[in-house]
Amino acid sequence: MLSQLEIKNKLVPKGKPYLKADGGGLALLVQPNGAKLWRLRYRFAGKAQMLSLGSWPEVSLATARAERDRARASLRAGINPSTVRKETKARAIVAAANTFRALAAEWIEQHREVWGAPHLQRIQAQLDRDILPSLGDRPITEITPAEVLAMVKRVEARGSLSMAKRCLDRTTDVFALGVRTLRCPSNPARDLVGVLKTRKVAHRAALPFDQLAAFYERLEALSAGPELKGAMEMAILTATRSGEVRGMRWDELDLNAEAPLWRIPAERMKMANEHLVPLSRQAVAILKRMHKLSGDGALVFPSPSKPKEPLTANALLMALWRMGYAKGEITMHGFRATFSTTLNELGHNPDVIERALAHLPADKVRAAYHRAQYLDERRKLLQAWADMIDGKRAGGGVVPFKRKAS
Repeated sequence: MLSQLEIKNKLVPKGKPYLKADGGGLALLVQPNGAKLWRLRYRFAGKAQMLSLGSWPEVSLATARAERDRARASLRAGINPSTVRKETKARAIVAAANTFRALAAEWIEQHREVWGAPHLQRIQAQLDRDILPSLGDRPITEITPAEVLAMVKRVEARGSLSMAKRCLDRTTDVFALGVRTLRCPSNPARDLVGVLKTRKVAHRAALPFDQLAAFYERLEALSAGPELKGAMEMAILTATRSGEVRGMRWDELDLNAEAPLWRIPAERMKMANEHLVPLSRQAVAILKRMHKLSGDGALVFPSPSKPKEPLTANALLMALWRMGYAKGEITMHGFRATFSTTLNELGHNPDVIERALAHLPADKVRAAYHRAQYLDERRKLLQAWADMIDGKRAGGGVVPFKRKAS
């Protein structure tokens, strides 16, 4: 039998290759250039065969003997060690190709047309920053729940609770693709729901409907351009997010007299689904006024100082402060809550209100199918909402548009 000392000091190169046996078919082949290579000779089905086990010292004597013992165990079971070696190598190649990074890239590619460029960039940035450094080069069949948990906990430790949740959600979605395509037996992220801290939801400060008259008095008195005032009014009339209004483009609008419509593309929506917004007479009037000012450009409400760029979110926020509202007292987003609360209290169909707010079903197929659902009802609702606001602005005793009793 060989020893470490003998291999190191006594097995010196000669003019021709030679073998030094260790036992059980294991031997060390010494080459004239000094290389020392492990060889395992055996017989299977009556034929002499040989396995290469690597070179010394990268493969130590103990490791070579362990490989020999495994090969002999395979022979006793009637299995050719060479076949075992080929299968192991094939599995390693498959595992190397099925890394989390490769699966995540495939997942993104599947959704590229649906998400749109901005959403796609946000997801890729989060993968690159938070997920791939930990999991990217690991075979998907070897990643454990503990590894996924450690990854999201590192994000959580930064105080980014919502980002940690998105990391977990996206990791779950990537593994779900692996399970569906039979490349991994289970989803190690699926059962980690509830392991992250939660932050108490801070609802956006909303203005009660009965205070809208005072709000519009302050807005009319505000020293600001028509772009800013028009955008603020449009956000209230359409119950859309201020970012959607600030980015409104003329090519998204169909101002047909019978059924004017604003079609917000998926890439500009928070949930990456196209949203159809029926336009009230009051909203159309604002757009016609704006067309005289910005109709030759792409944006409806451009920044006065940078016409090719939209108004900033900060511009609207500062306008509220200049109108005399304290920081945190109200926000533009809060007007969506005003819309929802007021119309729900008046008994309107909650589903119609939710569609008007672009709150779509979680199921993506249903969301796509229902994006135009209740369009006629929403048109009536938004027109009534605009009429109610006009009544408040006129200071009259506006009669709320109540849902008819069924």
